[in-house]
Amino acid sequence: MNPSSSRSSRFTRRAACAAVALLAAAPMLGFAQAAYPSRPIKLIVPFAPGGGVDGIARLLGEKLTQRLGQPIVVENKPGAGTTIGNQLVARSAPDGYTLLMASSSFTTGPGLFRSLPYNTERDFTPVIMVANSPAVMVVGAASESNTLAQLVNKAKTQPGGLTAATYGSGSTPHLVSELFQQLSGTKFLNVPYNGGSPAMLSTLSGETDMVFPTVLPALPHVKSGKVKVLAIASTKRSALLPGVPTFQEQGVALETGTWFGLVAPAGTPAAIVERLNREVLAIAKDDASFTKKLNDEGAEFTGGTSAEFGAFLKVDQERWRKVIASSGIKAE
Repeated sequence: MNPSSSRSSRFTRRAACAAVALLAAAPMLGFAQAAYPSRPIKLIVPFAPGGGVDGIARLLGEKLTQRLGQPIVVENKPGAGTTIGNQLVARSAPDGYTLLMASSSFTTGPGLFRSLPYNTERDFTPVIMVANSPAVMVVGAASESNTLAQLVNKAKTQPGGLTAATYGSGSTPHLVSELFQQLSGTKFLNVPYNGGSPAMLSTLSGETDMVFPTVLPALPHVKSGKVKVLAIASTKRSALLPGVPTFQEQGVALETGTWFGLVAPAGTPAAIVERLNREVLAIAKDDASFTKKLNDEGAEFTGGTSAEFGAFLKVDQERWRKVIASSGIKAE
């Protein structure tokens, strides 16, 4: 027999055996994927109970429990600027049974902290951006500024003369204030307060000239007529504040706020990531109460693919890294 013919025959037999083995395994692989989830899933919230991230996590957990047929157990792991909760998920098994309810601090943290016990790009797999709550520029009802242009002109004639309330160094309103100043060519004095309520009250009373909260904290004061919202940092006008023009409409390319997204440990099987993504999209499509409750929290459903969420995370992290470095901001 020709030696090359013999080798070819052996190769063909091995290939045939391998193909049979793969075909035999295929049903088992399909079964394993279809069986997910077969036990409760932990959803880690790196904040204390009661805040916006916690509320959205519990809302999403309730809806996913109904669709997946397994309990979504929300566990609050606050501390160290969300590092404790994030690290717990980064070190968890990539099996789809431990997830993270991430938010904007996920992409601002790498710029604020010198070192972190995880890498946000290497140690996590994005699943889906669930919602976004745009930032707004709020001034007191008695403010002389009725438009963004008027406030910008005033700021440019008084460099460093206007004040912006923040929730402390490195907080989202602080970062948004710094980004706005860079984009608009203005300069404010940022005044830190111990949390959102004192910061908002300082602007209501005229103690500070403005504050950059998200939509939800501003809504009650807008309805009571105690504040004016000059602009919203969304791509288009929000249904929550339809009469408020975007920053873009008024010549400032500011689009930002607080986002909320589902993240898994790196290495989580693509089939599980796709299943979770698909279920969240279905919830938003089929369950009007879900989107309404998001709106009640001052947020709007975002959706999209895992890849789109991953691309957003990279861009957002790099943007805030540059803002933090150029402004010399340090985390408190």
